[in-house]
Amino acid sequence: MRPGPSRAAGFTLLELMLTIAVAGVLAAVAIPNMRDFIRNNRLSAAANDLLRSTQIARSEAVKRQSNVVVCASSDPLAAAPACSYGSFNGWLVFQDSNGNWALDDGEPVVERHPPLDTSVTIVNDHDGILSYASSGFANPAGAKTPSRNVVICDVRGNAQLGDNSAARAVLITATGRSKVTKTFTEIGTAITAAGDCP
Repeated sequence: MRPGPSRAAGFTLLELMLTIAVAGVLAAVAIPNMRDFIRNNRLSAAANDLLRSTQIARSEAVKRQSNVVVCASSDPLAAAPACSYGSFNGWLVFQDSNGNWALDDGEPVVERHPPLDTSVTIVNDHDGILSYASSGFANPAGAKTPSRNVVICDVRGNAQLGDNSAARAVLITATGRSKVTKTFTEIGTAITAAGDCP
């Protein structure tokens, strides 16, 4: 005896509709979390990059036995970049041989950081510049007043998430040590010094 013709395998309309409904619910839950994940990574990367640049400046100052500066720059990738003395959306690290807190002809640029994503807002106190002496200590105010509080945020501002904040801050002590924080109270203190973010 021959077996009867087999039925074609596939999904019924009900099964397909149920699968689409489950996928829709999962997407509705996952997309907002993914958006916050991307935002958090963007802020952490910006804060860690600035922290790294301050640490490079400090170590290069000791190595070169000369002042080394980190300064905000509106066009750090230009052929002849300059300090903008504003917000750290982009920045330079350079040897400040004459100690005038400005990049002059012949002074070597150690590092350039391109401008950050436009969704990131940065506020800082004072002149948007840090200067390290050959001892590794931060220089006190000279031609400019050094920034000690740099706050990095996005549209969420200083939204509290448990004990932490949605924002990040790079804090630089008078001795030149720097750290990144996301603790809500520390961010609040930095915002008091630097100004509202965003």
